[in-house]
Amino acid sequence: MTKKNLIIVIILLSVIDLVAAGWYMSRLIEASGRSQNLFEQRDSTEVIAMADTVTSTSQADVFSDMQHNTYYYIANTPAIAGDNSSRYTSIKHVKVRWPKKVNGNDKLTELNKELISQAFGNSQSQMKDARYVYLNTPKFNKPMGDDYQKVVKAPTIVPTYGNVCQVLVYPYMTSQRLLVIEVDKLEYNGSTSIENSSYLHYDRQNQHVLSRLDILSADYEKENKLLKVINKKIDDLNKSRGDSKLQHALNVPAEVCCSKKGIIFLYKHGTIASSPVDILIDYEKLEPFLTTSFKQLLANNDGYSLFEDKISPEPVNATRNTTTASQTVVEKSKSSSSSKSYNTGNKYKYRKYSPKPRHTSRRHYSGVKSKSGRYGYAGQRRWRHRRR
Repeated sequence: MTKKNLIIVIILLSVIDLVAAGWYMSRLIEASGRSQNLFEQRDSTEVIAMADTVTSTSQADVFSDMQHNTYYYIANTPAIAGDNSSRYTSIKHVKVRWPKKVNGNDKLTELNKELISQAFGNSQSQMKDARYVYLNTPKFNKPMGDDYQKVVKAPTIVPTYGNVCQVLVYPYMTSQRLLVIEVDKLEYNGSTSIENSSYLHYDRQNQHVLSRLDILSADYEKENKLLKVINKKIDDLNKSRGDSKLQHALNVPAEVCCSKKGIIFLYKHGTIASSPVDILIDYEKLEPFLTTSFKQLLANNDGYSLFEDKISPEPVNATRNTTTASQTVVEKSKSSSSSKSYNTGNKYKYRKYSPKPRHTSRRHYSGVKSKSGRYGYAGQRRWRHRRR
């Protein structure tokens, strides 16, 4: 054997010895139960715990400038022969400040779909199309068939024969996690004025619309206990209401509005009073009735703020000249930008939430001489359209 071949044999034997030693050590470690997979992933609960501690950044929300569209309709034939004032009329107003970007996201498919459904009651995918369908469908106080026409100027609204419908959509409140958009629907039906409000809740972080079931647990026993909590609040309010007592609620209302301090339960006119009434219950008292996911949202939320830019309804006898959905009246702000941003967190320039009702003047929408009032969170009489 040559010297070169001897060196090669020695090297090969050394390699075999090292491999054998490594195998022997791995068997010892495995037998002792101390082995560990170096590529093993983190436990799922550890990942969740880490995710909860991450502070998400919040970007400014962007809404369109206020857009106002109106359609006018009038019957061709008067209800009383020879009396043109007895021609049935229909006016439809739409005022919106529509969301364009929420927390940096401009793909708002789910939000638009739900907001269109609440505001206009149709399934169009675009706001402009949904608004056109709503405006292009007149509402008369009696069936008219095709015996009507669209007109350019606003007809005079006469009791019994005149009808005015309005839809107002605008942001109500925002915070780091939550955006609340208000939808007001008002109707003067020739004798009385009726109004209903609903609120759309949107998770700004997860870009998800929150339904009532995402906020309050769907449990029959809990629902009954929650009703007792609401009625106890009504009893407390009645102590300072004199003769105008509120009736006990028979059920928990479908419409709710989440605020900084608690949830506002919206009772329509005729349920616990002759006018609409809002009942505010603190989150502390609602804790047993909230869903787990909504509790987590509240625990990681701050920067609450009410939007100052509110939308007021039009008077019944308006004098505007709008005939098509494309002819939009836009009320621009003092700034030159075409849309307005709303910061979140502590950078708000707007009024912070206060549970006390605000007393600001606002023209009341009514088609009759007597004005219907309502009571606020503290049971004090106020007009419905004053901001909370």
